[in-house]
Amino acid sequence: MFMDYQSIRHLCENRQRLNTLIETKRNRYNLLLKRSRTLKQQIQYIDEQLITNINTPRIPSPSVSSQQNAAEIFQETLRQQWKKKQQLLHIETTIATHAKSIERIEVLVAETTNTLRAYKRQVANREAIDVQLLLQLNQLEIKLLLTLESYNIDANVSR
Repeated sequence: MFMDYQSIRHLCENRQRLNTLIETKRNRYNLLLKRSRTLKQQIQYIDEQLITNINTPRIPSPSVSSQQNAAEIFQETLRQQWKKKQQLLHIETTIATHAKSIERIEVLVAETTNTLRAYKRQVANREAIDVQLLLQLNQLEIKLLLTLESYNIDANVSR
């Protein structure tokens, strides 16, 4: 019986760690969404600048340097636009990755919760402990630990 309760305690602790991980990922996800909105606004502003620049009739200037200067400004604006769009693409990819990992972790937490409920029902009814359920608990504990370890590795790599 001691080992059974120890397994339950470990599962509960790991479920709590997963919930903390979900919260951390959600916070990061929300920050990325804010950054994404800001970048979209900046891109829209630069688009408007480019359109205004293109649609503004130029007074023909005999000076080559003023034409060259206007071309350089236009080119720099295009570069800024490209950089912002690259940043946005990276952020949106990261957002999608975070959303998927949050989903996977939530499924694992739900699975853990359901297994713990089944175990608690069995213990509450004072029935004999099902070997299959213990095996399931141990497999789930391994899955939880591997998931937590993989996110620790991911977090260390991303730093």
